[in-house]
Amino acid sequence: MYRFIETIKLEDGNFKLLDYHNNRLNKTILHFFKKNPAIDIGKFLPLTDAEFKKGLFKCRIVYSDKIENIEITPYAKKNIKRLKIVKSDIDYSFKYENRNNIDDILHNAISKFLLEKKSFKNKNCSNLENVNNSEDVNKNELAIDILIVKNGLITDTSYSNIILYDGKGWFTPKSFILNGVKRQFLLNIGKIKEIKITLEDLKNFEKISLINAMLEPRDIEIDIENIFE
Repeated sequence: MYRFIETIKLEDGNFKLLDYHNNRLNKTILHFFKKNPAIDIGKFLPLTDAEFKKGLFKCRIVYSDKIENIEITPYAKKNIKRLKIVKSDIDYSFKYENRNNIDDILHNAISKFLLEKKSFKNKNCSNLENVNNSEDVNKNELAIDILIVKNGLITDTSYSNIILYDGKGWFTPKSFILNGVKRQFLLNIGKIKEIKITLEDLKNFEKISLINAMLEPRDIEIDIENIFE
């Protein structure tokens, strides 16, 4: 049976964008299970204990045709400073619990990058087996994620949508791997605009910011010069 996830931002005791999460969850259940349960996620969320009244937490919901598990953990954003362009025809139009296809693309891209670095070779880690053994450490040190290009169009990173700044305003690609709740919220309130963005168009922008349910615009901001192939 398919399983899916919703990741909800819990900040200072308040769950964010619940209406958007409800909408996506119910549409997903209708699509895969031909049910229209009209689930209200808020009714399943635990009352926020004192430990959750202050600070930032990630609420992870796993569901199939019903909610199966809810977990709340402290959240710290990733330290992403560079993006490696990866061309792929990946399909992730629903927020599946199984992310193996995305994780494989990320792993292969970073492994290839590490193998090309002389400093990495100097540590006697010049083969794929050694990359596998040290991947997590090196990913954190490198602060790298991927920027997926599909059919020549800019889409998403491995875990977020993106917005780009051209010196006057913020824009998000019309093409995306997954239409995230934060992306849709920012479009609805008019803070960003949706346009077609090709790989060649990147040079027209100054910087890129990663957005998802947990990340606000400019929480992670990267200069365009730090996007590479």
